[in-house]
Amino acid sequence: MLKLVQIIPVPTRFLPALFATCLMFGIIAASAQSTSQWSSAVSGQLNYTLIEPAPPPEKPLPVIIYLKNLAAPRTGTESDDAILHDFHTNGYLVVTIDFDHQPKARVPFINRDLGKLRDELRAKTFLNQHKLDEAHIFIVPEGDRLKRDVLFYPDDKRPLAMDIIYPSKPKQPTGALIEFSCDNQNRFGNTSLSICSDTILDAEATEGFAVAMADHPVPPPYKGLDAMPDCAWKIKAAVRTLRAEGAKLGLNGKIAPIGFSRGSGMALMLVTTENLKEFEGHGEHPETSSAVQGAVVMSGRFTYLDLLPDDHMLPRYATAWGARTNNPEVWRRAGALDYLTHAAMPLFLTINCTESPDALHQMTVLRKRLADLGNDAVFMQDPELRGHKVTLVPDILDAMDRYLKSRLNPDASPKPQN
Repeated sequence: MLKLVQIIPVPTRFLPALFATCLMFGIIAASAQSTSQWSSAVSGQLNYTLIEPAPPPEKPLPVIIYLKNLAAPRTGTESDDAILHDFHTNGYLVVTIDFDHQPKARVPFINRDLGKLRDELRAKTFLNQHKLDEAHIFIVPEGDRLKRDVLFYPDDKRPLAMDIIYPSKPKQPTGALIEFSCDNQNRFGNTSLSICSDTILDAEATEGFAVAMADHPVPPPYKGLDAMPDCAWKIKAAVRTLRAEGAKLGLNGKIAPIGFSRGSGMALMLVTTENLKEFEGHGEHPETSSAVQGAVVMSGRFTYLDLLPDDHMLPRYATAWGARTNNPEVWRRAGALDYLTHAAMPLFLTINCTESPDALHQMTVLRKRLADLGNDAVFMQDPELRGHKVTLVPDILDAMDRYLKSRLNPDASPKPQN
């Protein structure tokens, strides 16, 4: 007897998504997968799944660590399936970590987990069965995509670019953070981020911000000399490019730089050189604004006119710029703080209590200058004895997160108190 089977037609508008989902499952099913557990610093044992490219390439693998089921509200609305499909087909080793909506799976607590992940990757105690591309290890929250190698300053010898992690099809427009890498060679180099415990961009992406890591304007090897006006031209081009790209990605146009170590002066310089025409007109998107709406400034050098007498860099500066007593304007032009002549936007400042005397002195000078000008600033000193590191203290990270949201996403729902 012939058995009739009812066929339910699928509306044509659903066919592309259905095809993509089926294709993704087919591709990922055909690749090597394994599930195991990773020990979180704050949320216990978490399940993770490893999805390898098929076939595995012989060269070192770029890595996407994709964070699922976080505590913070999801901003990107595109499905995990579509995003992971594209990461996989683009040749990434994909690791999905399921945080199971643990309450501490967000800023300010998740920073320790993200630092731990990068430390274990550097120590080769996580994913040690694979040869990884240490220059391209990206931590991406659920609903986010990655846009790599966005050019902001063309140059025949060293073109400068950035990598942007952004909410895909965001529920509402969101702000963006930009950092100038402390690794002058590999902008998202895992070694540098791990050594400095720099988790700010990785963690703030989980709070809904777009985040961009940009090439530092000074080529390697870094000697502690930030040439002006060259550096200002380049960092302003980076901000303009992020703003122009963000308009295509659903961002709200508000940007704040994050600065640590050799990137701290760059973050401050974006604030202090605002509206100075001598630093505009170079690099990509000259018609776009280079203004920033806030800045997080950590340990670094901000002025060369007020240094400790035994500062170990004094001989190098004198060699490059001549004696300070004979060339004070040359020394002045090199310091981001010395462009500040009146109160600007509120800043967020932090430094570790066991930083070098030179760095602690520079932060003191910066705070005094801001106070003298009536410039609002939040300052929180890190009490953990960790030296030249980005803070992992929850109270500081929580205050920083609130500052950034007040500057970039003021209309968003307030974050619950921890």
